[in-house]
Amino acid sequence: MALEVPSKQVYLDNASTTYPKPPQVVKAVADAVEMVSLTTGRSTSACEINPDSIVSQTRISLAKFFNIDTPNRVIYTYSATDSLNTALFGMLHEGDHVLISPLEHHAVSRAVHYLRETQGVSFSVLPADGNGCIIPDRIGEAVKPHTNLACISHVSNVGGTIQPLAQIGEELERLGIPLLVDASQSAGCHKLDVKEMRVDALAAPGHKSLLGLPGSGILYLSERMNPDPFRVGGTGVKSELYCLPPELPVFYESGTPNVLGIIALGAALSFINETGLEHIEECCCRLTERMLSELAQRPNVSIVGPTDPKLRVPVISFNVEGYAPAEISTLLADKYNIANRGGLHCSPMAHEFYGTLARGGCVRISPAYLTPKEAVDYFFEALDEILSR
Repeated sequence: MALEVPSKQVYLDNASTTYPKPPQVVKAVADAVEMVSLTTGRSTSACEINPDSIVSQTRISLAKFFNIDTPNRVIYTYSATDSLNTALFGMLHEGDHVLISPLEHHAVSRAVHYLRETQGVSFSVLPADGNGCIIPDRIGEAVKPHTNLACISHVSNVGGTIQPLAQIGEELERLGIPLLVDASQSAGCHKLDVKEMRVDALAAPGHKSLLGLPGSGILYLSERMNPDPFRVGGTGVKSELYCLPPELPVFYESGTPNVLGIIALGAALSFINETGLEHIEECCCRLTERMLSELAQRPNVSIVGPTDPKLRVPVISFNVEGYAPAEISTLLADKYNIANRGGLHCSPMAHEFYGTLARGGCVRISPAYLTPKEAVDYFFEALDEILSR
């Protein structure tokens, strides 16, 4: 008997954007759209929802969440890409050299290639083991006299590989090289302590495991990270100046901020803190264990990335012998109504490392903390029906 396909989409693409969002986020967004003008520093408001206050309080909450001492060094951006561009383009200049991992997303890989072509910035890929984990003791092999930054994705959006950030940060600190971290796949579901991990700059999107909306992001900058501004314009304060106000965070926040996204992020942080990050991380670990165990039992299925669940998050990529990744991905989406992602995932570096570039990438299934168990059950039933052909 053919599997009964649900009318509502079964969402398993949380590595792209998390869904569903917590009820608190939905309510906060709906209330804000209905009740307030959604701008800051440009007008006064007597509404019970005060955008300026929420933006300030959310910044404080973000600082506490990542163990950042100075909230004003948390910058609001429009995405992780925006954050990474601000740091990379603002910190790197002609003759500089940057270290990256072999698993970088295009938010980093395209940026460093562009900087190499246009500004004479060079880069090197750090030595890694077979899972893609950087080997801290070998970082020195890639360092050059003009190395002034390391940019590393905490978790791969292809293989789910978790980098040993604390050990990497310790070694880079010893070498005197600041560390910029892309936390796109870890912020909100995996502990990130900028002090413990010696992180000098942290980029994260609001719409993934931080459970907010697309169009929002953050960038933390330590005291020794002072990149040139990525954009210049109105800040709503000190309008008599033709130069940017030097104070943080306004120095990096020109233009109208995404207040709705920040309101959503504040509500999402409250949900994460009330639920407990440790609990969320434990649940995601169990999800990873189940996904890897079940896939390993299916014939002709090959897992991309580490097979040890302790080394990864539930960003699970795989291939099926005899099928192109696009075929499986399209079948899951069109025939079984399962949201997934097939292809190269904007990360050809990772696919080259894992040996999946030539075949067109892989299929990625990414459940998350708020994914119903029934959704994962249904995915495996659908996969079994495909494999039975």
